Parts: sequence; structure tokens; C-alpha cells
Amino acid sequence: MKRWGLMALVVLLLTWGWLRAFAWFDPLSFCRIHIDVELLEGDRGAIRDAINVVRREDPLAYRSLCRFVDRIQEERQCDAGVPQADRRVRGGAGIPLEELDPAIRKAREAPGCYVRGSRIIVLRRAPDTGGGPALVRERAEALKRLAGYSRTFWTEDARVSDRLR
Repeated sequence: MKRWGLMALVVLLLTWGWLRAFAWFDPLSFCRIHIDVELLEGDRGAIRDAINVVRREDPLAYRSLCRFVDRIQEERQCDAGVPQADRRVRGGAGIPLEELDPAIRKAREAPGCYVRGSRIIVLRRAPDTGGGPALVRERAEALKRLAGYSRTFWTEDARVSDRLR
């Protein structure tokens, strides 16, 4: 019995370590959010710090984040839209996307974006100059706002389908 207990403890510790290494894991709140960053360039710690700020300062936003977001990705810029829908881009005309729609430049420079219809938030990678408390605060505010977008999408869509029944 002692041997099985020890093996179970080792498996439990390995699972806990795996979850903590690649995700935000809060068992008391039933919250698990996968954090997807580049292996060498990514900064999981700043994303974890931002989630922790949201958890401490705004419990409602944290609940929305846990319930309506499954994954946080860190990318160079926010390309969560579908610019390929424009025929000029799809045809390979070589026109810069910013010229087609100035809102694309604004979206790419945003601190984060929500992939509509999914449970994914994309955060822009930190500049090479480093992060610090200002970056954590900016990401925390972006996470609150984007979790609200996800919540709105999933709850409003449910209300519309209930009305159609």
C-alpha cells in the first residue's frame, strides 16, 4: 500500500508541475488556461502575473476569464482577423493590408485581441526593451476587456438562440 501511495504522489506532483509549467492553474476556482508562447522568446511569467492581478483586483473579470477563455497566445502582433477575405489580398496582389483597411494597423498595435467565436485571447509580445509593472498592468487591463468580449459572445449568442426556439 505504501508503494502505491508513493507512486500516486509522484504522479500527482508531475501532473501539478506540468499544469503549472504550461498553463495558469487555480484548482480552488476550477480555472485552467493554457498559455501558449514561443519557447525562446515568450514570457509566460508576465502573462501569469497579469492573470494574478486580474484575480486579485477584479473577481468578476477573473471569473469571466476562467469561464470563457481556454487559451492565451502571445504573438508578435494581433492578426486574429481574417484579412484574406478581401479579394485583392486573396489574389496575391501584394497590397499591404494597412492600405486596404487602416483599422488593421490599429488592431495590430493593440495590446491584445479576441478571436471571435473561440475561447482564445492573443496578447502582443512584449517589446525587446523589457516589461516590468507597466507591461503587467497593460496586459491585465487587456485580459479584463477581452474576457468580457468572450463572455459577451458566448452569453449573447445563447440568448439569441433561446429566443429563436
